[in-house]
Amino acid sequence: MFGLPIHLQHTDDAELKRILQQTIMLQNGMVASQMARSGVRGLMNYGVALPDLRRIAAEWGTNHELARRLCPLSIREARILASMLFDANKLTDSDLALISDSITNLDMAESFAQNIVSKIADCNFFSQLANGDKWHLLTAIHAVGWAVVQHRQHSVILSDWFADNIELIVNQNIAETMRPIVSTMTAIADISETKELTMGNIAQKLQSAPSDFAQSIGNQFIQLRQNDF
Repeated sequence: MFGLPIHLQHTDDAELKRILQQTIMLQNGMVASQMARSGVRGLMNYGVALPDLRRIAAEWGTNHELARRLCPLSIREARILASMLFDANKLTDSDLALISDSITNLDMAESFAQNIVSKIADCNFFSQLANGDKWHLLTAIHAVGWAVVQHRQHSVILSDWFADNIELIVNQNIAETMRPIVSTMTAIADISETKELTMGNIAQKLQSAPSDFAQSIGNQFIQLRQNDF
């Protein structure tokens, strides 16, 4: 069983200490080891399951200031909780930088995309993510998909951003992005007939692109849409 890191054991931040203690009580060393073997590394990991983290976050509700204090910690669960506690309406440029700095692996990319980035309507921030490393790019792709699936008010804005930047996204030829790209294209196509046509045209262009990666994405999307009808 792991306890609080030494530098946090004597903190005067009662809220921070309490939410971390709630988390530690649910730690699972076996899950943490399995995650490490699957590539989730670089952060202290208590192996707490996402449903348990959601229950903890629900007890605290939206707590923007606490999220700001959790996010910089090099602890997997602290960062995921931060992504759940942030208030999208209160995000500042420094908060966006904090969020960006916290996305260091696939686990963080998926969690931040679903929990907070999908709630952000700032296309400039999405462009910054798309021009970052593969984890930031994956965050942007997943977040657009989540915004669309969750019917966010700004989902059309983000879907337009995705369509405008699909060439940049695809041309990075990052294998891990193939499935999320196709999934996000499919979610956007389901919005309306107009979006269906837009994604279909993009897929046809990708089919004619010089790279096998782009062609594969175009082919997969067209095949999926044909199977739906």
